[in-house]
Amino acid sequence: MKPKIKLKSPIDSIIVDLIIDYFNVQNFSGKKEMLSGETFDAICEQAKKIYYKQIMITEEPGVA
Repeated sequence: MKPKIKLKSPIDSIIVDLIIDYFNVQNFSGKKEMLSGETFDAICEQAKKIYYKQIMITEEPGVA
């Protein structure tokens, strides 16, 4: 039996989805699709917040 290999992390999926949404909004607004480093950093920060909210909702709390 082959081991299951996880190819990407959940946070990566969130970042990719947010970038796609960002490009779609630019396209629908008639703007050229462009992503600056500053915007990328803001998207990563937003993805981090979304990821932490998902963890708080879906994960069992740890017990020490």
